Amino acid sequence: MPGKILLSEQAVVTLTSAGTSLTTGSAGSAGTLDCRASGNAADMFSALLTLAAQWVTVTGIAAGTTVADIYLVPAIDGANYPDIDLTAGASYMPYTMRAGSFVASKTPTAGASALFQSAQIDLMPVLYTVYIINRSGQTISSGWTLKALAAAAQYT
Repeated sequence: MPGKILLSEQAVVTLTSAGTSLTTGSAGSAGTLDCRASGNAADMFSALLTLAAQWVTVTGIAAGTTVADIYLVPAIDGANYPDIDLTAGASYMPYTMRAGSFVASKTPTAGASALFQSAQIDLMPVLYTVYIINRSGQTISSGWTLKALAAAAQYT
């Protein structure tokens, strides 16, 4: 009798809970997502990411504003990463590493944490360093957090 392949929920992985202040166009490292056999997201096929961030000033951040882009930069051999540019205010990573965006569903309240959700992101069995680039037009305050909920395939 044939079985079923289902997605299996895994534990939430906190990538960072103390992100640094980010001016517009600046990238911040959010830690690593290790999808290899012994990593923090071992054998995972896809993930959702959640960003909790706040701004002192929210001028120009309205519903539909992209507040940050997500990049997964792979170390295919587990040690060596491709070159990226982390210049403050002008960070650049190739579009091939862009995994998605966080978009405001409403105008955030200045000084209050707002929660943003990514679309589903496909994963390969490699080590990724996760970055966000601030696209909000305002400085993201320090202390932002990024979490991942990855899913594995389970055959029953």
